[in-house]
Formats: sequence, C-alpha cells, structure tokens
Amino acid sequence: MAFPLILFGAAVVFVSVAPAWAEGRYKAESIARMRAGVKLMHEHQFARARDEFSEVVKAEPKLPEAYNCMGLAYYNEGKVAEAQQAYRQALEVEPLFAPALNNLGVLLYAGGHPKDALHYWKRCQTVSNNTDPDLYYYIANALRDTGAKAEARDNYLTAIKLNPKNAAAYSGLAALDLGEGRLEDALNEVKKSFSLKNDSSFSWFHLGAIEEKRNNVAGALQAYETSLNFENVAKYRAETKARIARLKAGGTSSSLSAASSPENDVLKQRALAALARHDWSEARADLETLTKRGCADDPIVWNNLGLALAGESQNQRAMEAYRHALSLRHDGFAEAQYNLGMVLRHMGDNSAAESAFRKAIDDASRKGKPNALANNMLGIVLRERADFESADKAFRRAILQSGDELPVAHYNLALLLEHNEHSREAISEYRTYLRLAPHGKNAGSAKNRLKRLTGA
Repeated sequence: MAFPLILFGAAVVFVSVAPAWAEGRYKAESIARMRAGVKLMHEHQFARARDEFSEVVKAEPKLPEAYNCMGLAYYNEGKVAEAQQAYRQALEVEPLFAPALNNLGVLLYAGGHPKDALHYWKRCQTVSNNTDPDLYYYIANALRDTGAKAEARDNYLTAIKLNPKNAAAYSGLAALDLGEGRLEDALNEVKKSFSLKNDSSFSWFHLGAIEEKRNNVAGALQAYETSLNFENVAKYRAETKARIARLKAGGTSSSLSAASSPENDVLKQRALAALARHDWSEARADLETLTKRGCADDPIVWNNLGLALAGESQNQRAMEAYRHALSLRHDGFAEAQYNLGMVLRHMGDNSAAESAFRKAIDDASRKGKPNALANNMLGIVLRERADFESADKAFRRAILQSGDELPVAHYNLALLLEHNEHSREAISEYRTYLRLAPHGKNAGSAKNRLKRLTGA
C-alpha cells in the first residue's frame, strides 16, 4: 500500500511493512497494531496512529518500518524535530532503509539544509539501484539550491528519461532556466509541465516569475494567484502573497530596479573605482550596502559584487551573486555569464564553465555584439578536454572579434597549433602575440617556444 504525503513538493513515502510480516519474525499483536496504525493514518488520526506505532516499537525495537511510520505521524502532528528523530532511529536499526532515508532527506530539505538532504537522498538512490525518477528529481532540487546547476540539470533530465510524464522535473528545468535569465527556455519547460499536470503550485509560481521578468504584470498576477489555489505550505503561500502585493502596488522586477539617489550614486562610483584598483574589500562593502539600500534588483550591482567577492577568493558567494544578477535580466547578461564562467572554472567545474561561456557568447550575439573574451575562454576549456577542432574555431573567433585587443588569443591558438604539429602557423601566432604584448604575461614562454620551433 502507498500513503503519500506532500511536503515542499516531495512525497514523504510510506511503504508497506508486508515483506517484514511475511517473514513471520514479528509478534501477531505487533502486526495487528501496525495494521491499526496504517488505518488510522489513512483516516488522518495521526496522534492515535502514533500511539499504535509507539507500542510496536516497544515490542519490536528492530522493526525500522515502525519508526518510519511514527515519523510520518509526528510530522503530520507538526512535530518536525520528533519526526526527524524517528527517521534517524529507523536508520540506526537499518542504515539503508530507503523510506527513512528519503523521508529524512525531505525534512532536511524543507528545513533549509539541501546539502544534508542530498547526502541521504543519494544513499537512498543507491539502494533503489538508480532507477527511481522521483529521487533524481529530489536530488536535482537539492543540487540546484546548492549551486550545482549543471549537475541539477542532468538529474532533472534523467528523471524525465525514467518517467517522461514527470511534470515536476520539467518545472525544475524551468526554474534553472529562469535563474539563468533564459526566459523563453523556461517558458517552454513550464508549458511541458502544464501539459502533464496543471495543478502544481510550483509550476504556476514559476510561470508568475517568468511573466514578471517579461513585464507582463497581469499574466504574473494571474499565475501567482492560481499558484495559491494549489499551495498548502505556509512559507510558500506567504512568499507568493508578498509577490502579489508588490505587483498590485506597482512594482515589477524591472521597475523595482535600483532607486537612484545621490548617496547610492556616490557608492556606485566609489565601488567602481575600488574595483578598478583591485581593492576588493572596499568594493564589496559598498556594493553590499547598495543591495540593502534600494538596489537589490539592480543586476549590475550584483555582477559587480560578484567581481569583488571573486577578487577576495569567495568563489561560492561570487557564483551566487552572478547567478542572482542573471536572474534579474530577462534579456541576457553576457558580462555576468562570462564572470560566472570564470569563477566556475576557478572552482574546478569546467563543464558548467563551458556552459556559461557559451551562454555569454549567445547573449552577446542576440544583441549583435561580439564576445572575444568568452570565445577565448571557451577555446581553453575545449582544448583541455582535447576537442582541438572546436577549440581552434573558438580561438580564431576570439582573434577575429577582438582585432588586436586580445593578444592572449594568439598565444592560446599558437599552443594549440604547436600541439597539433602545425609548426609554421604556430610560429606566426607566437610572433603576433609578442608583437602585440612584448611584455605580456606569456611573453617569456612564447619566446622559449619560438626558439625551440625555429632553432634561432
């Protein structure tokens, strides 16, 4: 039998204890109490159900299902701490008991601890032989919330592959696209979600956020209000109502952009000057002040804050600032995408960095602008993964788009050509680099490589 209870979009799983009963290892009275508790759960008499499960635990302290059921009863009584303890007791008895692993993960995620939830869900995934689409969906949510967006996307896609009718996973993809400012992609994913299930508060909320970014106030209000019809979590209802109130008062994502005031203008200029001289600490302090003084919806402020944080080697916070900047710009933000790619590369996530560099190129292209910096970095990432043909094209695009303004692209292309044994062309690119940047960072290396190639 199944007894799903919905909590923050994830089902708290109740599975039958019949397999344990079938082994005949438990007392008849305990079996009767488990049956009675299950029946009471179905009748929503959770306090009485818990009493039954508590008696089972006394008689059968090694039956993990009893603790799991008791945890469900506690949760439905609003006793989250006690529910969590009951799930942990189930895992003390059976460390790989899938229902308790899942349920504990749900509680931790709902409590704002996605990293901890991820630990238990991944263990549960192993037990289920990596075939449960819902677990891939839950894991994707946690990965998204911890900033591992590329891995989150992979898990949403796997959830859909395992269950093509997984509406929630499509909505999760929409959340990712929305967070990266890709509104058309987000809208398409939400439409797929609605084609499968049109009563998800999660999907309607995302549609509201998309329409808000598109400055469609009427559409956003309708979507948010529809979301409330299906939302039964107090925290999310409050957030949705706050958005509705803000829109009705005349505010939108774009109209709530930074309030211009003499004080804020001074802070902005001072922060820019500090960034220019690499005084990261001063820049960060001024930019953090701006986010609290009317500029919380200014994507440029958040992008600059990301630069300051990256300069201080606070890469995780920098990444979050860049992503927030991107979420505030529905028409693309090439600079923030490029900066996000750089910090992801510093964090060792080349796959996500490549995605960011490509999006930076796309965002610039849609506005009819080149992006030599992003093409150069894309070339480096492609070269490192041995996709030499694509790397060659990226470096050449960077050179073409920059003219003589990005000498390092010549150096990077020369390295690639040398590796591929195109010595004559590599020599030409090294010489071009040295002509443009005789005292550049790579000048010494370029001279040594030229000497080795030419013998001069």
